[in-house]
Amino acid sequence: MSGRVRVVVYYSASAADPGSVVAAYRRVNGGMRGTPGLLSSQLLRSALDPGEFAVLSEWTGLAEFRAWEEGTQHKGQTSALRSYRDEGRGRGYGVYEVVDEF
Repeated sequence: MSGRVRVVVYYSASAADPGSVVAAYRRVNGGMRGTPGLLSSQLLRSALDPGEFAVLSEWTGLAEFRAWEEGTQHKGQTSALRSYRDEGRGRGYGVYEVVDEF
């Protein structure tokens, strides 16, 4: 096991303005650079529904992700995306530990 963690957060945009999520992600992503433990972040758009998005981030470990999530900077760093969160999938996010890969 690598100890790395991947976090998926779901977002949705109105059919009239799917670019709003892209713009918000770009604002958030700029402020996330250099966050301790954050290895990468990607914005994914659904190939089936262009109004559905997910942010996939990779962290060095669960402790590093939780330290950021529980820290004072978290809410401010991600505020631009907050109004687009898709809570229709339960909690709207998932935290996954990498157990195997090739």
